[in-house]
Formats: sequence, structure tokens, C-alpha cells
Amino acid sequence: MSLIAEDLKETLHLRRFVRMVDNGRREEFSEPEPHPCRWEPGARLVKSAEGKQVVCEGTLFTTARLGPRDLLWLPGANPADYTASRRALNSYERKDLETGAFDHSEVVV
Repeated sequence: MSLIAEDLKETLHLRRFVRMVDNGRREEFSEPEPHPCRWEPGARLVKSAEGKQVVCEGTLFTTARLGPRDLLWLPGANPADYTASRRALNSYERKDLETGAFDHSEVVV
């Protein structure tokens, strides 16, 4: 059981990267999956996974594991609207202190 599961009262939608198609010209994703989350908006300057300085919109806390190419929709956004999708600037996996198993992700968007 996640340490923060009771705090996750919102829902994000996630489309996982599956593969490249059309000789590497187009990405293919899974169908949207709903996952519980907590969204904490707050713009600040952060370093992205690529090492660039960027301004983030906020931080998502979720029990879903996110890959670097996965698309996500913030709480309240329609997953049918592709233009509302985001990619994580950075994602941190947190472990359960007793078991060492995956507990939750902290995702900078």
C-alpha cells in the first residue's frame, strides 16, 4: 500500500509510449489510462532530464510509473485533446522505506 495513496484525490490520464512506426517518423501510444494523483501547481525554474533550465508548471504525485516518452494530461484536462498533453520534465521514483519497493512517482511537469 502506498504511503501517499490517501492523499491522491485527483485523476491524471496517461498514454504510454509503445513504439515508433512509419520508419521512425511517428510515435504510437496506448489508450489513455486513468491514475490517481495530487497536483501541486507552482511555476519554478528546474533542470530537465536533458539538462536544460526550464520553467515548470508544477509537480504531480502519483502511484503510476512514468517513462520519459509517455504523455500525460493534468487533472481536469480531456485526454481526447492531444494538444493538452504534457511530457514530464523530470520524474523521480520514491521507494517504500521498509520494503524498498516502488511507492510513488514525483513528476515535474
